[in-house]
Amino acid sequence: PPPPKSKSKCVYAYSGNSTIKTAATMPSDTEQDQQQQQQGKKNHNKYRRDKPWDNEEIDHWAIEKWDEEKDNLPGDSLLEESSFATLFPKYREKYLREVWPVVTRALDKVKIGCELNLIEGSMTVMTTRKTSDPYIILKARDLIKLLARSIPVAQA
Repeated sequence: PPPPKSKSKCVYAYSGNSTIKTAATMPSDTEQDQQQQQQGKKNHNKYRRDKPWDNEEIDHWAIEKWDEEKDNLPGDSLLEESSFATLFPKYREKYLREVWPVVTRALDKVKIGCELNLIEGSMTVMTTRKTSDPYIILKARDLIKLLARSIPVAQA
């Protein structure tokens, strides 16, 4: 039969042997932990030790600069040339033409080539033989995506 309707809420839980336990008779989490320890069950938190790389002195969110002398690639260069292209709207053409020398200078510092194609309406960034940082091409790709989406050069 359905439980009687009353204002007090009662939670029913069915265990494997078909007896009914209510919330008042069910043991709490701390009581269950104590019962497990008394019954001789394993404590899995026993192996959770502090890791040497997980101390508070290390800032895991810090972005380290690429040092060409310290961080060498095998063969001293990238194996393949990578390039990314992004299309931009017609109304961005004038602004991009004005700021493209600034973009080119910034990308030349990190040894990335760039190209502005006004006929197709596209910007392209590519690695060069001198590129040593493998992640810098992805940053350059993000730069041209932001420029295509009307973000000013200073913020991009």
